[in-house]
Amino acid sequence: MSVHEEIKEQQKKLKGKGVKAHLQYFWDYYKIHTIVAIAVIIFLIILVKDITNNKPYAFYGLMLNSYAPNAEDVLENEFVGYAGIDTETSSCFIDTSATYNMEIIDEVTIATSQKIMANLSAAELDSMAADKNTFSYYAHQDVFVDLRTVYDESFLDKYSDKLFYIDKGLVDYIASDEYQDFLMNGTYDKDNKYAVMAADIYATGKYPDTPVAEMDTPVPVGIILDGSSVISDNGLYQGSTPVVGIIANTTRLDNAKLFIEYLLK
Repeated sequence: MSVHEEIKEQQKKLKGKGVKAHLQYFWDYYKIHTIVAIAVIIFLIILVKDITNNKPYAFYGLMLNSYAPNAEDVLENEFVGYAGIDTETSSCFIDTSATYNMEIIDEVTIATSQKIMANLSAAELDSMAADKNTFSYYAHQDVFVDLRTVYDESFLDKYSDKLFYIDKGLVDYIASDEYQDFLMNGTYDKDNKYAVMAADIYATGKYPDTPVAEMDTPVPVGIILDGSSVISDNGLYQGSTPVVGIIANTTRLDNAKLFIEYLLK
């Protein structure tokens, strides 16, 4: 049986069991494959960059699920000028072609997930934008920096109506042994609001749009890009509202911040 046929067969078995069941199946079945693939991808990222031009990244941004692959060159050229990046000594890459479908775990989704994990592990990625639900998925994996640690109060006040928050309590629960037990046996504490929320996310694949006032520990990790001329002029995220954040382990914070400022034009 081919890989494609096997995945198709497993999807029939998982039909109606929720997105998280698909994700859990993927992790259980492909755990070793994923670890090996990530190691290989990290090696290839380093090797290809060394072989091609020996230019280190000045910035690497990912615009996941933008569905505008032809926008890459325009964005890169504009941002190089905006950030003052010297392309003689460094490179700029803004990926607008990657897609990640949380509802269908197929070869494309698996490959995208592995590539993102590899770039995060290699500290190559500086900023990520995505539709709200996909951004929430990565935000609850603790991928993004707390914006209060990198921006001053005047910037945060200026864009206070665009800040995207997550509740640290839910992030901590998802990272807990209790949540891992739930994934194994399906039982959870119905008196724990985060356990209830996590169980609902597992079943539906949808992250809640919880008002900040109802969060125990709200943390701003992204900026909502509604009204961005860069987004609209280049046909990015048509039919959805993207959110952008700064990767927690970025090594090029200044350019990551400039990228967000560029997107806010």
